[in-house]
This record gives sequence, C-alpha cells and structure tokens, in this order.
Amino acid sequence: MSDMSYPSKEKSQFMNVQGGEKKVMKKILSVALSTAMAFSMFASVAFGETATTPQAKFDALAAKGILNGYPDGKSHLEKDLTRAEFAKIVTKLFGLPEGSTSKLSYKDKGYTAKNWAVPYIEAVTAAGLMQGQDTVKGIFGYNAKVTVEEVAAVLFRAMKLEQPSATDNSASVWAKGYAQAVIDAGLVEKNTNFKANATRSLVVGVAYAYDQKSTVPTLTVTSAEAVSPTKVVVTFSDKTTINVDLPTALVAGVEQTISFKHLEKDYTAKVTLQAPKVVSVTAPNAKQVVVKFNRAIDPDTLVETNTLIEGVVKVTEVGKQVDVAKGAKVVISDDATQATISLDGNTFLKGNYTVVINDTIRTTAGEAIPAFTQLLPVADVVAPTVVSVSSVAKTTTNKVYVKLSEPVKTAGLIAYVNGAAASVTRDTYQPLDEVTLTTGTLNSGTSYDVSLTNLSDYAGNLATPNPVKTTVTVSSDVQAPVVTKVTAIGDKTVEVVFNKAVDYNSLVGNVRLLDANGESKGVFTVNTTSDNKTFKLTSPLGSLPSTGTFSGSIVFGATVRDTIGNNLGTAVTQPITFTKDTVAPTVTGVTYKSGSGLVVKFSEEVNHVAGVKGLTLIKDSTGVGNAITSTPVKSKDGKSLTFATSGGVVGAHTLRLPEGLVTDASFAKNKLVATVVAITGDTTSSDSERPKVTSIVYGKDTENDYVVNVTVSDNSGVSVASLRDINSYTMDSKALPAGSIITLESAPDNATTRTAYIQIPKSAISETKDYKFLANGVADTAGNGVESHNEVAIKLRDTVAPKLNSAAVSSTDSAVLIVTFSENIKAESIQKEDLQFRINDKLVTPLTFEKVGSSTDKWYATFQKTDIDASASSGTQDLNANNINTITVKVKENEGTYTNSITDNEGNKITSFNEVSGK
Repeated sequence: MSDMSYPSKEKSQFMNVQGGEKKVMKKILSVALSTAMAFSMFASVAFGETATTPQAKFDALAAKGILNGYPDGKSHLEKDLTRAEFAKIVTKLFGLPEGSTSKLSYKDKGYTAKNWAVPYIEAVTAAGLMQGQDTVKGIFGYNAKVTVEEVAAVLFRAMKLEQPSATDNSASVWAKGYAQAVIDAGLVEKNTNFKANATRSLVVGVAYAYDQKSTVPTLTVTSAEAVSPTKVVVTFSDKTTINVDLPTALVAGVEQTISFKHLEKDYTAKVTLQAPKVVSVTAPNAKQVVVKFNRAIDPDTLVETNTLIEGVVKVTEVGKQVDVAKGAKVVISDDATQATISLDGNTFLKGNYTVVINDTIRTTAGEAIPAFTQLLPVADVVAPTVVSVSSVAKTTTNKVYVKLSEPVKTAGLIAYVNGAAASVTRDTYQPLDEVTLTTGTLNSGTSYDVSLTNLSDYAGNLATPNPVKTTVTVSSDVQAPVVTKVTAIGDKTVEVVFNKAVDYNSLVGNVRLLDANGESKGVFTVNTTSDNKTFKLTSPLGSLPSTGTFSGSIVFGATVRDTIGNNLGTAVTQPITFTKDTVAPTVTGVTYKSGSGLVVKFSEEVNHVAGVKGLTLIKDSTGVGNAITSTPVKSKDGKSLTFATSGGVVGAHTLRLPEGLVTDASFAKNKLVATVVAITGDTTSSDSERPKVTSIVYGKDTENDYVVNVTVSDNSGVSVASLRDINSYTMDSKALPAGSIITLESAPDNATTRTAYIQIPKSAISETKDYKFLANGVADTAGNGVESHNEVAIKLRDTVAPKLNSAAVSSTDSAVLIVTFSENIKAESIQKEDLQFRINDKLVTPLTFEKVGSSTDKWYATFQKTDIDASASSGTQDLNANNINTITVKVKENEGTYTNSITDNEGNKITSFNEVSGK
C-alpha cells in the first residue's frame, strides 16, 4: 500500500484551526491580527523556556504564526479539528509554500478563491501530504473531522519516518505503522486512542513536540553544581541538565573553570566543589523524613537491604529517648543525593523531634559527611489524595494499583472495584504511598469504578470526600521484558536489571552460563533483591581459569517472563567477563543495635571464618576488654554480620577485629586485615502508649449470625466510638460483609479493657474457610492507633443453601443451555433428573448434562430435536430456532419416594424450588 492510499472515506479525514464561513472572514482576520499581536508577549515561551501545559504550547506556536485562536479570542483546545485547519497547521509547521488560488484542485461547495483555507489545502496537496476525501468526485471535505491515525499518516510522510517492524498501538490495521512511527519519534503517547477524532489540544501537543525537535535552541549555562569531585551537573537556559564527567578531580573550596561540549557546541562554566554536607532535613508528612545532601552518597553507608542502618540517622521526640527511625525503610534517589526515610509499622511523627545524623555516611568518592543535628517540628494536617490508579494486563488481571500523595494505612482501608469488595494490601516491593487492590477478573481495555473508604494517612487525616471515587482503565501490555543491564560483581556474581518486574520462578533454572566456545558451564543460582526488576545471579563456575579471567555469555531462556505473563519468546544472550578478585574486604562501619548486638558492615559480601579468635570490645573509660565469641548472623545481602554481646553497650567503646575474621565471597577468599573501629553505645526503650488487641476469638453464635469477640486494652481507656465503628475492622483484608453490626460488652466508662462483639450474617458466608480478622482502626481515648500486629484467623462455615439462579442459551453455541446456581454445587449430588426442563411448555429430559470445566456453579444442558418435535430429524436442538418460544428450568421438589439430593460442597441442601426462564 502506498503512503497516499486511503482505503475508506473515514480514513481520509484530517483537521481544523479556523472556520471557513465567508460571512465571518473580516471578523476572523481582525481577531487573528489582534491575537497575533497579543501572542507576541509569549515569545519567551516559544523561543526560550519549554512549555509544559497545552495552553502554553498553543501560545508558543501562536507566537510563531503556526496557528491562531477562534473569533472569541480563545484557543478552544477541547474542540475537534477539521481538515482545513489541519492543512494550515501542516503548511506552517513544515514551511510549505502556500498554493495558488487561481487553480483549484477540488470541487467542494464553497471552495473558491475567497476561501481562507484554499492556499493551505493546495499547499498540502502539492506536497503530497494530503489528498481529497473523495478522489473520484474531487471532494476535499475541508470541514470534515480528522482522526488521530490520519494525523499520524501525514506526520509520517512529512517527516519521512521509517515504518517499524513491530507495532503496539490502537490504530486501524492500515495506520498501525504510521502510528508506531510517531510514537517512536516521541510525538504521540502510546496509549492514545488513534481511532478517535483529533482534538485541538492533541494536535497542538504534536505540533509543539515536532517544533521543539526541529528547532536548535540558543542555550546558555545557568548553573553548574559539583555533585562529586569528578562530576558536575550543568543546567541550561531551557531547563535541561547534563552530567559532565571531569578527567581531573576538583579541589574542594576552590573555584575552577570547566570546559565541555553539548549538542556539538563548546561551553565553559565556573564551579566550586563544596565540602560534603547535609543540606536539609524535612518531614513532608507524618510518616517520612527526607534528608538531602549536596553530594552523591554511598548508599551502603546509610542503608542495609533497604533498611536504615541503626544509629546513622536518629529521630527522637523532644524529651524522649525513643529512636522512631529504628527499622525504617529507605529509598535513595536516582542521583543518590536524597534519602527518603519511611518510619516502620504504625509509628508516625507529631510534635517536635531532634534529628541527629552521625558522621559515618560517605560520599561516592569516600569522603565523610560531617555530623548534623536539626530540630524538626511536624504537624501533618494535610489529608492524602489519589495521584493515579493503574492496572496492567496481558489479557486479564485481578490487580489495581493506587498511587497516593503520601504513605497511607492499609489497615481499615476499604476498597470496592465495580461495586465488589476488594482486598487492600501492600506488596513487598511497593512503597508506603502505594496500595494494591485485589478483586475479581478485570479485562484489558475495560474501565472500572474504584472506591476507597477510610483513606487515611498515618497522622489520622482522612481523605475527603469519603469514600474517594475514581476509575481505572486496564491497559494492555503484551511486550516481552528486556534485559537492560548485566554487571559482573567480583568474580562470582552478576547483577541483572530488566525494564519491568520479572517473575522470579521463571528465572530459576532458566539462566545458563556459556564459555567462549558456546559450551554450557551450568545454571546460575538466582537471588532476589529489594527490587523485582533486579536480580543477583551466582555463577556455576567452581573456579576461574589460571589466567584469572573468564569470558563467555549469559543465556536467558525464552520462557523467562514478566509478572503478567509476557515471555521473552526467544533466548536472549548477554556477554559477561569474570576477573579474579584480589581486593580484601574492609570495615565500613560498626553500630550497636540494642537487643541484637554489634552490627559490623563490610565493603562487600563476606563469610565469617569459624575458629578465628580475637574479636574484642574495649570500654574506653575503663580500658577493660571483653572477648566476643558468638557466632554472627549474616544479613540478607551478606555485607553485614551481627555479633551478640553479653550485655548492653553504653558509652564509647573500641572494637578490634582480628586478621582473617572474615573473607570475601570470591574464589581467592581475600582476608580482612586487622582493624580497629571506634563505636558509641546507646540505649533504647519501647513505646507502650498505644492500645493493644489482647484477643480476637470465636464467640457464641446466634441463630442468624456468627459472632467474633475483639478485646482491646489501654492504660488510659479505649475509644468506644472506634470500637463500634464497622470500618475499624476488616475480614480477609476486605470490608465486613453487609449487615454486620457491632455491640459492646457492658463496662464502666473509664474501663481500660473493652470487648466488641462483631455479628456477621451467616447468609454472607458462602465458603467454609479461615477468615483473617484485623482490628486496626481501633484507638484509645487520646487518639493513639492500635498496634498493628493483631490479625487472627477464625474459621466460619458456609450455612447458605444453594439456589437456582438462571438459565440462558449460550452466546457461542446455541445448542447449549447454561444453568447457573448461586454457588458451586457438589458434583456427585446432582443429576439431570433433579431439574425439570420445559421447552415450549413441554417436559423434556436433557440429552447431556455436565458441569462447565472445573467450576460446578454452571452446568451445560443439550436436548434432542425429536423430544421437542416428534416429526423433526435427529440431532441436537438449536435453542435459538424460530420454533423455540419458551424455556424454563425448575428444581424438582421432593415427592413420594423421590428426594432432591442437590447440595453445595458444605452439604447445605438446596431449598429454593424456584423456576427460572431461559428464553
């Protein structure tokens, strides 16, 4: 198919920027002139700063004369474009010479030399970028609307793009290549509906993106900041930034001029390397503390397996000793200049705190960052908001991901997706400002309603309105995962990074090592990390060659897949080289962790050598040394060892580590050299002010309800309102079933222990199993939330009788009648004789009657033609045939010696002998 082909009338529609009505031409020209003058004030946007909003982009293009507004002086970005308007945009955007009005190529009504659009339509026609809507009749259709895929086709031709070999977009078959080309060029988003009419806003964005790509800006350096002795971040006048790597290290405190090249142009900038320091400590909300540095830091000096190294950053409430940052999770920014510390459990900040950062944090260049202390007042009064809701599937999924403006509590948060209760969890790899909703089957490309009740941050700020309601559209992802980076660590380990989350189980036994000749050397051992895109692979080699170097390749099997089921499809090979490790491990820090002991952190993964003596802790004030003989516990990443001590460590101490106490994990087993490290002991205490759930037990049933007893105690008294609030409790991470009520045991108003009776309708329990009960919304009279570890599993039985729900002719096979029950039926308890089938009011017996797959709530029935019409030929009856007027199904009642035996899997007998209509 040629680039100019238009298989249908629909395909040939294009776009609009201005009306074509003759009677308003003078007004349009007048407004266009005044608008152009007004737009001159936006020249800085067009030629300097980058526009970020649709209106700013419109203003920038208007200032260049590429487009203009409507007669009312407004841009009306929400409107669809016509072919005439788009022809003008294309002419101006690509600098086409305007066509002559003396020779008209089309026969549209009103297409005369006086029509404002003629020069532009003739221009795009002459350039071969657009043609008529009806080439036989010579009709251009200048007032017709244009679709996004048609815009893509014109851009494809004008920019002389190449069609990609693979496509993944919503365009029609004829336009998929054009659409993919403009997506790959960065002009249109992948998730755009290409079959829809193109709005002015969309085309403004596309035109602006092209204009920015084709314009070479005049850039100046606005700032240069050294983030390390050999790395400078330069910011230009268009707000873009680049990293400049220096061949010679900067000298701290001395202003120096650096030279570099950007976009084939030479630049210079003056920069002074500041001494490394903490720039600021802030609390954006009650759950997080953000520490900013002026230099990139070494994460290993602050974090161990995503957890804050105890004592490095202490956050204590004024007047107290409890370090609330203990056990906190940490996320390091991509440029390693910011650490976001998220407090553990239900701990949150309220009041004034002292933040103390010790001097053990190092920059990436190994420089010590001086100790830092700051008073941090925290008063979080801002409620969380929903930032985005997403769901991704290959075809179907049951997961919805909600991104919030800040960390939120999952306990007590109740969610619904399309009216059905959904469980609320936070996956291992998710930050505190995200939650996962697990619901029923969601189809790719379909939109669903999402409702969140009791959306609350850790300070207790409740989102409004309550519930928060939004929608989510399940996006399709059929792309295979891509290996983005393979890095050898030492001589045994490889770090592999994918572009998306990958299924760990698909990697196990599916990653091989080949030598330079293609011979297999075995299978890698796969280890997870704190990121489901990153994996550590341990080499199957038993040793390195005598040369000290092994060069080969890693082969990822074709069945390696992402977490939604997209396979690689074909094996992927990556080169790898292992080089003998001759560098001994070093001690990077030692901290005392109360209740655990001394945590010694090393520069790399190590193994403790049993039998090596001499690890000694010396108290500085007395000079008395105590030998530590305990067997250490290794951290998950293998870089830390925790040695238990016989007692608390208070005050200044010195730790002596003997030579050979540990070796690294390399083939050479490089030994630690004797090391002496100064440490400061500490004491800690626990916060006991929160109420506690002392028990969640099965209570005494009533005739219609199951009863669960929840007992809560607190030193100052339990909030009655929170105990009686149905939203304080969840069952299997979902809201309590409809109809549940809560009553309280009689007790004095000032009682420190109270019991709530949760009554759950037996009719709401349709499956016998252990249900997990959680009481995380309960608080004391002072407002302190309950301790979170109170989930208890309680078995509830299904006592609900099954019911015949419906009967319907199958949409895919009209010979099949699908009979549906309210729940799964015990397969051996039902026979076709237990149901009465009537077709055209005639009692008939099914030819076949069987369950649908593994499910037993749906059953297939087929019938013989001759049972319905004795004169018919043999065979299976078409239930949609003209001679079939009515179909009814009824559960047969007990009579005489016959007893209906239909039960559910729990043995509940069917009792509703109702009749349903199938047609």
